[in-house]
Formats: sequence, structure tokens, C-alpha cells
Amino acid sequence: MDEVIDWLLAYCKRHGIIVLTRAEWPSSYVSTALPDQRLILYNPNWQPSSERPFILAHEIGHIIDQDPPAYPCEYISVGEKYESTGNRTGIQLLLQYSQTQDWHFKTPENLMQTFGIPQTFRADAEWAFRHQLQLMK
Repeated sequence: MDEVIDWLLAYCKRHGIIVLTRAEWPSSYVSTALPDQRLILYNPNWQPSSERPFILAHEIGHIIDQDPPAYPCEYISVGEKYESTGNRTGIQLLLQYSQTQDWHFKTPENLMQTFGIPQTFRADAEWAFRHQLQLMK
């Protein structure tokens, strides 16, 4: 999946998004987007490693959507809304990458498995998958 990460990093560079990483970050360090600064703190050590492409795409999604930073004191529904938009935009980016590789997914499950999208985000993957199919008609 290094090719996907490289493609996403190149996307960031083309769009003026700065991605900072640190080799010493523990695997539990959660990647973060700061949309107002067009900055992503991306943890290349995240485990499970299969989720890394989705995580980076998700954080890019927050930058694209200009989501406000999440604060612990926010209502759950507000935080979920921004996370969902980050998921959907991130998944659309992964679908864009897939087109460059001539990959075609028959089901949202295939998409999720390929890019390490956790099952908890299934609804967002289904939305992006349907949206992609509508665009192709």
C-alpha cells in the first residue's frame, strides 16, 4: 500500500497541503488534520498498518472540506458529522486513486478491504460507492 500513500502525498503536495510525520511517534498516536493551516500530522507507524491509506485520505478529506478542528467538549453528533464528511471525501480520494490503477470494485466490501477502511465506517463507504456509481452512469 506504499503506492497509495505516495499518491496521496503527491496529491497533498499538488494542493498545498503540508504533511508532517515523525518516525518516533508510537503506533497509537492518532493522525490529525488542521484545516485552517492546511496541515496534517500523519502517523506512519499506525497499527494496523492496513488502515494507513484510509487514515491519510481521511485527514486530507478534512482539509478539502475545511472541517473545523474537533474538540473533546463538542457534542457527539457534531463530531460524527465532521468525521463522516472526512470519511466520505477520503474514500472518494481512494476511488480516484483506484481509477488511476484501473481498479474496479464490485462491492463496498471489496473497497473497504483493499484500503483498510474499518467496518465502523461502512455507511460512509457505501455512500461513496453509490456516489461513484451514479457519476459513472
